[in-house]
Amino acid sequence: MNRPNRAPRWLSRLALLLTLLVSWSAGAQARSCSAVACVAAGPRLLSVDSQRSVILNGLFQGLLGGGSLTLSAADWNAIANADVNLGLFLDALKAGADVGTTAGALNTDVTLLQVLDVAAQAAQTSGNTAAVNALNLLRPALSAPNGTIRLGDLLKLEGSSAAFLTSQVNLLNLLTGSVQLFNYRNAVTTPTPVTLNPLSVSLSGLGLGVNAVTPTVRVYLQVIEPPVYRCGPQGTQFNTAAIRAKLNVNLGGTQLNVLGLTGGKLTLTTLDLYLEVAKASGTIGTVDAINRALSLDAQPGVAQLGLGQISDSVFFNRSVANPFASLTQAIIGTVDLSVTVPGIFPLPDLIVPIVLNVRAKAFADGTYPLATVTATPPYPQTYTVGSSSAAVGTLVGTLLTSLGTPGNLTLELRDPAPLVPAALLTSTISSALSPVLSTLGLVLRPVLETVLMATVDQVLRLLGIGIGEAVFTVGGVGNVCAVTGVVYHDRQPDGTRDAENWDGPTTFVNAVTGGRVQASAAVPAGAGTFTLALGEGTYTLPVARTAAAISAGNPAGFVFVSPLNGTRTVTVTAASTSVPEQEFGLFQGDRLSGVVFRDDGRGPGGAAHDVTQQGAETALAARTLTVSGTQAGAAVTRSAVTAADGSYTLFVPGDWTGVTFRSGASATEVVTGVRLNGVAALTGDVSDPALRDYALPAPSGADQTLNAGLTGRVGLTPDRSGRGEAPLTVRYPHTFTPGTTGAVSFATTGGFGGQVFLDSDCSGVVSDAERTAVSSVTVDDSWPRLPDGRLRSCALEVEVTVPAGTAVGTTRATFATASLAWAGRPDVQDLASVTDTTTVTPGAELVKTVENLTRADGVIAPAVDALPNERLRYCLNVRNTTPDPLTGVTVSDTLQGVAAYVPGSLTLEGAALTDAADTDAGEIVTRTITVRLPDLPVGATQRVCFEVLVP
Repeated sequence: MNRPNRAPRWLSRLALLLTLLVSWSAGAQARSCSAVACVAAGPRLLSVDSQRSVILNGLFQGLLGGGSLTLSAADWNAIANADVNLGLFLDALKAGADVGTTAGALNTDVTLLQVLDVAAQAAQTSGNTAAVNALNLLRPALSAPNGTIRLGDLLKLEGSSAAFLTSQVNLLNLLTGSVQLFNYRNAVTTPTPVTLNPLSVSLSGLGLGVNAVTPTVRVYLQVIEPPVYRCGPQGTQFNTAAIRAKLNVNLGGTQLNVLGLTGGKLTLTTLDLYLEVAKASGTIGTVDAINRALSLDAQPGVAQLGLGQISDSVFFNRSVANPFASLTQAIIGTVDLSVTVPGIFPLPDLIVPIVLNVRAKAFADGTYPLATVTATPPYPQTYTVGSSSAAVGTLVGTLLTSLGTPGNLTLELRDPAPLVPAALLTSTISSALSPVLSTLGLVLRPVLETVLMATVDQVLRLLGIGIGEAVFTVGGVGNVCAVTGVVYHDRQPDGTRDAENWDGPTTFVNAVTGGRVQASAAVPAGAGTFTLALGEGTYTLPVARTAAAISAGNPAGFVFVSPLNGTRTVTVTAASTSVPEQEFGLFQGDRLSGVVFRDDGRGPGGAAHDVTQQGAETALAARTLTVSGTQAGAAVTRSAVTAADGSYTLFVPGDWTGVTFRSGASATEVVTGVRLNGVAALTGDVSDPALRDYALPAPSGADQTLNAGLTGRVGLTPDRSGRGEAPLTVRYPHTFTPGTTGAVSFATTGGFGGQVFLDSDCSGVVSDAERTAVSSVTVDDSWPRLPDGRLRSCALEVEVTVPAGTAVGTTRATFATASLAWAGRPDVQDLASVTDTTTVTPGAELVKTVENLTRADGVIAPAVDALPNERLRYCLNVRNTTPDPLTGVTVSDTLQGVAAYVPGSLTLEGAALTDAADTDAGEIVTRTITVRLPDLPVGATQRVCFEVLVP
């Protein structure tokens, strides 16, 4: 009969609570997952009334071999209704047992008091104060017994615990199971009795002269096999406890009519019943993780019942496999009779009362069929196979049949009867045997059935046991996968496993969820393989130095390569059939990582030259970084290229010495500093070689973080030279590159002296409006930048003036310098300079001609005649008659007299020039015409023309 009941919560959360009896092969990735179910024996006790609380007190006392318990119904209910997280319970157990792993804690000998303290601690962490207070009331009783248990014998966590540590465990069932385990392990051979609640057995209608009896029943219990709760795949077995119980039934001298025996009275005193209920067992059948369904084969345990007497030293001796072989008769009552002895005339017949002891023994053996049930969600679901009510009736019937077996029931004379002839006495006893047997059959059936059912209801079911029935609760169905992988020494390192094994120290791969290690696998030197059995959920798998670590920790001398954080993530779902192999590559040596950036204080919040990337300071991508050193006497180098965010990773082998780091600075850059593991080393000089080749500590298997700041050098290019006839003014064009932020000072020395003009808007040329001499400029975040973040270069002119009278052939060099004091670090100075060389030459030949355009006679001469209103064209003809090319030649002519300049008539080599002082080569300002000529190679000519009108 399948009878789903409301499921006990402790078993619902026990769904992933217990052991995973799963066999996997580490390399069997074709199907490394297995559907599992969790099954436990017996239902949960949902409520405790006052009568049951008395039984619970007595039950604990009996199983513990004594002590005193007086918990109220409210106290027991507080415990019965308390669930704690199994993970919290096992964490507290590990701490209490001073053991680092779950398996170690479960296999450590602990006292019942330690179990109580661990349960109370878990309840306290869960905030269940009522349960804590009730548990503390159990301390005296659990402190007294000597002996220990191993919780691993009850909670079979033989596989990975990761599948069930997030589930809940009911405190009452945990304590009841622990007490049963204690009773089994510590061989309590003289149990303390448990007195059942008052019973009443109706005998009305039987003609026995009594309508009811109220036997007092005391039960002595011994656990001969502890319960086992399990989770596992198809084929996993589970079982209840097996119990031996001695029932002392005191009928208080109830006197009954012996049917069929005139005047016979049967007095029942005490019955000793011996009951052994073997473990009810079951097997998980087909499990469907996706649909959360399973089949379950369950069979009630064999029940054996004896009436009579068995020595306690035999019955409560677990080494005696069949104590019923020692069953002997016991006196269960007496029969009062009268024997008529015929008188010898003249004496009358003599009526002699006699008392017969009723001696009895009987044995019954009940077996019960296997049944199959199908379990479906929602879970938990409780299923009952068989029925104690039906089984008890059959077992009692078998016992009474056994009682009728010749020799099992005998009557014997309690006191001598010398007046009764022996033959008559024998005949009387023989004739009384059948009526007594019949009467016993009538009275013992209801009495024994009531007593046994009361024992089942009041005691055995508290231990998850029934006669002829098996009650199991399915807590849930899930999926468990064997997660396999390998830890290897990645010697390249390239993140790819070649023929590489693990030659480092023993390390661990832990499965972490909920902030706790749920499973751990040790990986010693060798193949490097590991296997973890994980239930449904998402887990992080860190490689760690200890089995208790929840985050990655590189083994001594090694650093992580793949993955770089030493942690992978796996997810097991109901539909998972396999999980890909997890690989962890480690390198023996240091891992050097960080960022390279332009340390010029760009953007709001930026601070320059402090080796801290902040504000909008630009990451430097595609920079080649190198580490160099010596290995086995030879020079060695490794390199890496920075990513788009400026990040990089370099691996330094553990056997390198004299290791240095080069940050990829170009010839036009300087290293502002490096920051190794948070400690900055700032440059004090733009040419500091200690930072260009920065010395690193000897590699020791550490993660080193090294950030490098780079910035540009100040630049002033190129050198220039020029020639001309004195007096002469030459403007030498240059390109000024600030490089980084700071204060720049400009100066000129030597030569003919000079002034500096700066293209302040970085347009590329120095305009006339910008020809105001500058001696300094501040380069800050407002300075124009290139798209890649560098500060833009600007035009700069050095103007050199050669005074009149300077001898031909005179050559002088003018030195222009740009000196930059770094922003935030004015002690660091950067200097750039150019040399402008000016030579005084004989000068170019200049011939001025004029032509009367009004007359159009074609005469071009140094002078012509002109009348009012006639138009003249003047031309300035320049020819380089010097031995060198001329640069920076300017011609000027000031109109004399009253002739008026014709607007728009100015040309250079026939090309029109504007009259205004703008960007082209010429202008006219207050009757002075000025034109700047292009460079004049040797022998080259240029002609400047303009027109006037004679008034």
